[in-house]
Formats: sequence, structure tokens, C-alpha cells
Amino acid sequence: MMKFDVRVPLIAVAALFAGFIVALAQDKPQDKPAPSSPVHLQQGWSDETADRWHFISQGTALIPYEWFVALEQPGQPSGQTALIKAPDNLQRLGFLPESVNPTNNPDGLAIGLYSTPVDIPDGRHACWRGNWLGLGCAGCHTGQVSYRGQQIRIEGGPSHIDIDSFVGQLVGSITAVLQNQDGAGQRFMARVKAPPADVQSGLQCFGGVLQAAAKFNQIVGGNSGDTAGGAGRLDAHGAGLNQLLAGPFRLMTDPSDIGETRNYAHLTAPVRYPALWDTPRFSWVLYNASIRQPLTRNIVEALGVLAPIKHDATMITPDVMHGVQMENVVWGQRKLMDLRSPRWPEAILGAFDQKRALRGQLVYVSACANCHEAAPAEAASGACSEIQVPLVDLRRIGTDPEQATTFNRRRIALSKIGGPDVMSNYKAAEVLTGNIAAQWIGRSKDNAASAAEINCGRPNQYRAPLAYRARPLNGIWAMAPYLHNGSVPSLNDLLLPPGQRPKTFYVGNWEFNPDIVGYDMKAQAPGAFLFDTTVRGNSNAGHVYGTDMTEDDRKALIEYLKTL
Repeated sequence: MMKFDVRVPLIAVAALFAGFIVALAQDKPQDKPAPSSPVHLQQGWSDETADRWHFISQGTALIPYEWFVALEQPGQPSGQTALIKAPDNLQRLGFLPESVNPTNNPDGLAIGLYSTPVDIPDGRHACWRGNWLGLGCAGCHTGQVSYRGQQIRIEGGPSHIDIDSFVGQLVGSITAVLQNQDGAGQRFMARVKAPPADVQSGLQCFGGVLQAAAKFNQIVGGNSGDTAGGAGRLDAHGAGLNQLLAGPFRLMTDPSDIGETRNYAHLTAPVRYPALWDTPRFSWVLYNASIRQPLTRNIVEALGVLAPIKHDATMITPDVMHGVQMENVVWGQRKLMDLRSPRWPEAILGAFDQKRALRGQLVYVSACANCHEAAPAEAASGACSEIQVPLVDLRRIGTDPEQATTFNRRRIALSKIGGPDVMSNYKAAEVLTGNIAAQWIGRSKDNAASAAEINCGRPNQYRAPLAYRARPLNGIWAMAPYLHNGSVPSLNDLLLPPGQRPKTFYVGNWEFNPDIVGYDMKAQAPGAFLFDTTVRGNSNAGHVYGTDMTEDDRKALIEYLKTL
């Protein structure tokens, strides 16, 4: 095994992965599954749909797949060589491991991880022709809670995955292989199932990419000043733009490279992964209600999570070359149109106090109904009815402003590839995703019909209001922690004055507390992340509606919200 001279700080290596950065349970008590298997609530999906959703590729490509399944967890004691893909390790990182499935999951990976082919010779993706590890929508948008040993699966719910820590393991392991630390390189070469010459060539190429990343990182100041995401959160907008429009992409030697230090921004606005039910019907999506069309929203998400794209002048033309798997993206969006919010599983979490819930409905009318619809009318399968989600001005809502303000203020330069020297980030995304969508739609009448089915007449529009949306409250019990940045552990805490909400708490514990409707966040579980509300982007202030109610009214309101 050759030893590459790639002695770069881990923070520089991390630049390579900057883009890592979307019916009531009917079981009677005697029919309840064994604690080792999750209860699957009735949410409008068949088992086949859920299984495909969990492992379908949207085209994102993080590292070569054959490398991933052979990489060891970094930092283990001498003699221990457990793999990153080991189920217990992935679970500590917040993933939901699944058993081997010859069709969708032959290597027994966790939900959201899959193998996808890549053949776009650009940047890091030029280092390996073949299969790459992808991160799909289900990785961030499949929730699960635990109650007294019983797991409850929430399709389309916010997950617990800690992408920062996952990236840290990939970075540490690849660095160990490149430098052959403690024999890691030899073990990797013996384990990886690919031609040795191809692997060595690919590693040599990655070494050059890492050196370019180190240089770029030095120029922009690394990740200093970033706000850590932790379990269940990611600054998806900031990281995605860094990956897509900052660079480096071609080892910083090609004059046509879009790599532009002015387009880099520190990540200060991590948000929790949102729940996906009803979102296909929302008039605008994202926390700041900034994107109108479902297809182009999904395209920019795939590109932001490392779907390959040729970073040159074609990016702003109809001839853009990319690796977004459009048919799969459209299939996933179509199935989300059928997804229903999860109903509170009384057989597991306890029956409603009907008298208290009726009182709570009256409290909801006075304290919540001005902004939040309780639950929208259920639409027929695939129906295009639209839900108009209200917007609340930042000054009025008072919650942490970072997500909306960074989206609004960030400017990028495209002059290196023939575009304007100053442009709003969201308008640049509108142009790029619009070109990709139009390119695919123009290829066939079937493509055009599929796009029309999921877009429901919504045009490709991006905007940046200084406001946050107030989504309907159905399924709210399954969305903890609360507020857009996940800064409030439970519904009970959300209904307290901001000064009485926890200032620090642990995120990553899956144990659910049905009384307060949230996770047990006082104890440090394995893999837990300490959430500090004093850090930039993490404020738990604002949303003071209903915080002056009596304890009895607060408990009644929580009981009513469980029923939605």
C-alpha cells in the first residue's frame, strides 16, 4: 500500500464533504410487535412504497461506495477494526439500520444510504467511475421514537442523523487510509472489493482533491465560526450553496472552474429536518416559505447533497450536465403526495384524556388558531389542492432569525462562468434548477406529464421573505424538538415563557415522553449532542403565543394536540 503525502488538517479534508451536508396505529395491545421491530403507523403508504423510499437514489454521491463499505471507524483502540457501516455505529450516529434486502439494501445499511452509479468526470467525481455512496431523502426524513422498549416508525418524520459526526468519521477514516496510519491502508486494500490499481489511482486523485480543499480552506478561514448542527439538524441551505457554488472543484487549476471564494459562507443557521407530510400541497416550502415549485426544490436539494454536476459555464445554460436522477426524484415527490401525518398510537403511548382534550380544543382556538390550522382537509391520492401556509414576520414571531436572514442576504458571483458578478443566491438557484427541470421535461411527453402531476401548476419561483411559516399542526406530536432550529425539547417547554425553557439539553436520545410530548433530553445517551441555546443560530426565544396560560390549560392544549 503506497503512502500518500496528504498531511492536511481534518478541517481541510472536511471541505471535500461540505455539501452533506426532506391513520392511527390499529394494533391492539395483544397484537403489538416485539420490541425489536418498529411499529409502522398507517400513513397512506404500502410496505413496498416505504421500502423503496428508504433506499431510492436521488443521485447524490458522497464517496466511492466500495470504499465506504470497507472503511474502518477512526480513532479505535489498537487492534480494533470495526467498520463505519456497522449497524451499532450507524445507530449511534442517528441512522436507522435495516436488515439485508437483496433488492434495495444488499449490504444491510441504514435508511437513506445506498449505492448509485456516477459517470460525470468533474472534480471529486472524476476520481472514481462506478458506484458511489448516496444519501437519500429518507435519511433525514424518516423518524422513529422509542417508548419503554417499543420503537415507532414515523415515515416522513424528522430523523436523528448527525451528519457532522458522520462526515467526521468518513474524513478520519479516509485520512488514515491515505496516510496508512497504523496499517489502515493495508487493511483497506485487503478489504475493498475493487481492482487494486483502480483503488490506488482513485486514492491518489482524492489526495489531490484534499490538497486543493486544504488550500481553499486556508483562504476562506476553514469552518471557524460555524454553528454545529448535531443530531437531527443541518444548515442545508448554507452547506448546499458552499458545495454547489464555492469550490474547489477542479483542483483549483482549471480557469473555467466556478470555484469562487467569494461564494463561501460560514454555516450559522442549522435547522431541524422538517416533517414531509402535506408539504407537496404547501403553497411555498422551506421554513422561510422560499420555494414555490416541488420539482425545482427537490433538484436544488439533491445538488446540495453532492449530486454530481459539471462546474463550468454550462451551469447557467440549458446544457447543464448533472447526475440528479430525475425519475426517482419525481417518483419520491409523487409518493409524498399520498403520505399522511401519523396519528398518536394510543395502544403504545396511552389513550387520550377525552375530557381534557375537549377543553384543550377551546384553548387552541384562542391561543393557536390565528396562525396554525389544526389539520387540513385530507386530499384524494395525488390531488393538487393547495394549502396556504401563513407567514409570520421575524419581528413578530421573535424566533432565531438566522435561517431567514442568511437566505435573504447571501450574494454570489458567477462571473467566472459568464454570469453576473453579484446575484442573490436564491435567484441563481432558480435559474440553475429551472434549466435542469426544463432540460428533463423537454426530453419526452411522459416527462412533461410527470412534472405537471407533481408541480400542480406551480411555477419555478424562489424568494426570500424575512418571515417563517406557520404550518398545520397535524402530526405535531412526532416533530420534536420544536421551532425551526430545534431549540425547544418538547411541546410543554414550547408553551412556557422563553426564559423558562431549557438553555442546554442533549439531542439524540430516542426515548419519548408522552406527558410533555418530546424526547428525554436531560440524560446524555450514546452519541448525544449538547444543544446550547446561547450559540448563534440556536436561540430558543420567541413564539410566545400561549405562554401565559395556566398549567391546566397548557396540559389540556397538549392533550388536544396529540389528537391531531
